[in-house]
Amino acid sequence: MSRWRAFAIHFSISLLVFLLMLAVILLVWYPGILFSIDGGWTGLRIVIGVDLVLGPLLTLVVFKSGKPGLKFDLSCIAIAQLSCMAAGMWIVYNERPLALVLAYDTIYSVAAQEFKDFERDTGILEQFPGSYPKLLFVELPEDNVRAEIANMRSQFIGDPLYIQTDKYQAIAGSRENMGDIFRWEQSVRESVTENLLNQLDEACIFSKFISSVTSGYVCFDRERGELSNFYDNQYQR
Repeated sequence: MSRWRAFAIHFSISLLVFLLMLAVILLVWYPGILFSIDGGWTGLRIVIGVDLVLGPLLTLVVFKSGKPGLKFDLSCIAIAQLSCMAAGMWIVYNERPLALVLAYDTIYSVAAQEFKDFERDTGILEQFPGSYPKLLFVELPEDNVRAEIANMRSQFIGDPLYIQTDKYQAIAGSRENMGDIFRWEQSVRESVTENLLNQLDEACIFSKFISSVTSGYVCFDRERGELSNFYDNQYQR
């Protein structure tokens, strides 16, 4: 067998494994637009570099038919490749969003690590309907002044609203109350340019958005019940 054939076989196997991992990342861990705006692509680059590039290239370099110790060399490459792939997938898994939480006027993408950092039990998310990431909002006082005070207080004491799990409520099933849930939408719209507002469709409920890797604005599609579009901060007034 030539080294190029060995490279092709190794690359084909690696590509199949990569496609399986990509399906999990895109469909389960980072569905919809979250892959591009919430760190999915950042972690995936590690997997691509190891799985599709480094592993097959090392096989191309070391492979020589009949070479003494070839099986040992290939075994070491396979073990190193699998270890690095597992590490990359673990990073992607750990950074995956568990909940999209509307707190005041902003939707926060909350990763598993953030729940750990604030010592909050992720088990509470199981009580809410739908698949992960859960679509939730933080219930605030009906009076806007009291709600604003609660928001400011949370920032002052270092207990952000988006991680106050005892106030979580599901957005699903609350379609008739969207105006109450997204009650600061108008002020968010007033903070961006007319150029952006002209791009929004009627189904868009407009909100600020913050994740561990980016910030900007998103549309929450009231019909589909999901984030449909992302806009960066260049549209701020």
